[in-house]
Amino acid sequence: MKKVLITLLVITSLTVSAQESVLLRLNYTKGDSFLVTTESNQSMGAQGGMSMKMTMGMIVADVEEEIIKTESQITSIVMDMMQGGMTMNYDSNKSDEELDQMGQMLKSQFAPMMEAVIYNTLDLQGNMIDTKLDPAIPGMEQITNRSMNTINYPKEKVSVGSSWTSENENQGMKMTTKYTVSSIADGLVTLDVSGDMNGAGTGTIKGKTTVEISSGISNSSETEITIATQGMNITGTTKTTISKM
Repeated sequence: MKKVLITLLVITSLTVSAQESVLLRLNYTKGDSFLVTTESNQSMGAQGGMSMKMTMGMIVADVEEEIIKTESQITSIVMDMMQGGMTMNYDSNKSDEELDQMGQMLKSQFAPMMEAVIYNTLDLQGNMIDTKLDPAIPGMEQITNRSMNTINYPKEKVSVGSSWTSENENQGMKMTTKYTVSSIADGLVTLDVSGDMNGAGTGTIKGKTTVEISSGISNSSETEITIATQGMNITGTTKTTISKM
């Protein structure tokens, strides 16, 4: 009886270990549509700050072997900004009559962005191959890059304790991000995020994100970035959720 019990415990242990090793890949189907919601806050101390909530619709336009093509478009922007003692507000859901003079000025900048379509091409590991804006809007990349919430998945399977790093460069800043698996449960992989930034300034990254194993979607993510540049300390937090429509 004792030997049978030990055998069962060993089998159970092996089964649990097998379940804790997963391969992270994007598993999109042509026609899938998602709603991406990004809430970001930026503080520059006495210099002011900004908060923004943006929603974006994303459609999987095509899936060919190892390549995925998506089309995205901003559906709403709500922003509050304080700079140099001046407060500026904008809400794309408001009519022209409801916007003040500053709001209408901001609309002239944001409205073209909401008309643009973002075309992304990426592989199953989440590596971005190509990004195109139609029409091209200067400065729009800074907004859309933060909202896409893509993770470069490793080639091998991961388990609790596994980690990997990815690097990318944007606006003169090189970002190195490390992902560490903290848990695997209920069809989700939870990742601890850390890293640093170098270039126009120096900074650190920390946060947490959850990935749905079946689809590879990073459905919830929270990050905090602290940057020291040109004598200023800037702290930014971003929370992104992705839900299938």
